[in-house]
Amino acid sequence: MADLGKKYCVNCLADVTNLRLRCTDCPDIELCPECFSAGAEIGNHRRWHGYQQVDGGRFSLWGTEAEGGWTSREEQSLLDAIEQYGFGNWEDMATHVGASRTPQEVMEHYVTMYIHGNLGKACIPDNIPNRVTDHTCPSGGPLSPSLTTPLPPLDITLAEQQQLGYMPLRDDYEIEYDQDAEKLISGLSVNYDDEDVDIEMKRAHVDMYVRKLRERQRRKNIARDYNLVPTFLGRDKKDKEKEKPATGSGSVPSTPKRKITKEEKDQRMRLRGLCQFMAHREVEDFFDNMHKERVLRAKVRELQRYRRNGITRLDESAEYEAARHKREKRKENKSVVTSKRGSGGGGGLGSGAGLGCGAGGGGGAAGGVGVISGIKEEGKDGEFAAIENLTGFELLSDREKVLCNSLNLSPTRYLTVKTIIIKDHLQKRQGIPAKSRLPSYLDKVLKKRILTFLTESGWISRDAS
Repeated sequence: MADLGKKYCVNCLADVTNLRLRCTDCPDIELCPECFSAGAEIGNHRRWHGYQQVDGGRFSLWGTEAEGGWTSREEQSLLDAIEQYGFGNWEDMATHVGASRTPQEVMEHYVTMYIHGNLGKACIPDNIPNRVTDHTCPSGGPLSPSLTTPLPPLDITLAEQQQLGYMPLRDDYEIEYDQDAEKLISGLSVNYDDEDVDIEMKRAHVDMYVRKLRERQRRKNIARDYNLVPTFLGRDKKDKEKEKPATGSGSVPSTPKRKITKEEKDQRMRLRGLCQFMAHREVEDFFDNMHKERVLRAKVRELQRYRRNGITRLDESAEYEAARHKREKRKENKSVVTSKRGSGGGGGLGSGAGLGCGAGGGGGAAGGVGVISGIKEEGKDGEFAAIENLTGFELLSDREKVLCNSLNLSPTRYLTVKTIIIKDHLQKRQGIPAKSRLPSYLDKVLKKRILTFLTESGWISRDAS
């Protein structure tokens, strides 16, 4: 009879008539939920003792601010009804909870508190393994838009449609890949008395049909990506034939195609293995991007060349390019004039050499003059194919290049002999005795011609020679 009156918490003396927690080990120990949660201990009572929940079924689990004023007894009845009748049978659940609740109230309260509320967020995982699959989603399901939504129709004439058996509104052909694929599912029907083996067999038929549909769509996509339909109809050849007279008449096409160089063609041949993994448009974009990369690299090298020459602004680069063009033009004109002089003065070489050989006591000097003049005239051609790729060629003057070319002497060997001769000459002028240290490959004829050349050029005096 004591339970019919008010009950108070033995720790904080709060009213616990509606809900209290009674210790099963200690008599007369009843706590409020707050003190029980804090682990209150009084006398011989300890927080690990067993407990029993005692309530009158009239308190609210969600607090006084919750809508509807659902009591704990109604909440328990609602959870029992969900387990017994299943989610969605709101009328039977409302009858089980009590006559005071309508099916709409039962549905709204359960969805709000147990699914979208904090309890649902904490207990229901985001990815449920047994969740029903939506086959109309765009993730590649059997009824996804990627398979059911047709592509835009092909841009072909009516005669070409008849030739291909193409139906533009359906994006289908009269003869499709695996024309009899629909027979796999045309006779299927689901019966309630089917056994598990029969159901699995029908599912296997449906999977086979879906695979065939995917293969059809894949072949259509390949035909579009690689422009197989225009190629089959011969339209690419017709377009090329139409472009030829248009180009000759002087009209500029709207989208002119870039001319492919020989290096690009070789590169395309080397990378043609990638074409089987890429669509036609992707392959063209790939090679266009490689061409853009080469152009950018060339531009970067040009800008670096400007920077090495002290140019920091684009307006200065224009002046630099104009001056460089003038220098190259001047060199080209000079080489042309030199080649003409060399071809016209070939007869003077023989006369000069004869003059030097026929003289008496002064024949040596005259012969040297003849040799030098012959070297001058010989070098007018500007052709040094035999020595221009050798080391040290860029260190020679124009007359020295002609001399090395006529003597068939490498630039490095000539520079070595020249250094030794000039060094010995300077030591003799200073009164220092010098021994001849000329290389073994230098014979008397080569030595004489080099000494004569150095004397005529002013490197050494005539007494030393």
